Amino acid sequence: MGAILIALASALLAGQSAEPKRLDAEEMKQAAEGKTKVFLLDVREPKEIEEGGKLKGAVNIPVGELEKRLGEVPKDLPVVTICARGRRAAKAAELLQKNGYKVTGICGMLDYKAKGYEVVFPMDAKKP
Repeated sequence: MGAILIALASALLAGQSAEPKRLDAEEMKQAAEGKTKVFLLDVREPKEIEEGGKLKGAVNIPVGELEKRLGEVPKDLPVVTICARGRRAAKAAELLQKNGYKVTGICGMLDYKAKGYEVVFPMDAKKP
């Protein structure tokens, strides 16, 4: 837990770097467990999330819609962007940074799931 807090704090203190840190599966797990105060932004398509799940607490805004939906992303929290491998997350991070957001990390769900960590599915919320 300490490593991600230090990394996030360092990124905030240093200002925006050209590229946010690529988070490993353990750092992603800590973020999903709420051990860090970050906004988790999943930029995959809804169908990908339906089929493969997402991090608990992550908000889904597909990367193609992000520019039009920037108002849904809080500016008062550091942002971690998420996709399957990290490419779309990096693209989303760049867009967010250009618009004044603090992006502290990017990550890929494939690495996270390969570790066997828990994901949630949108349909889970509809169950009693």
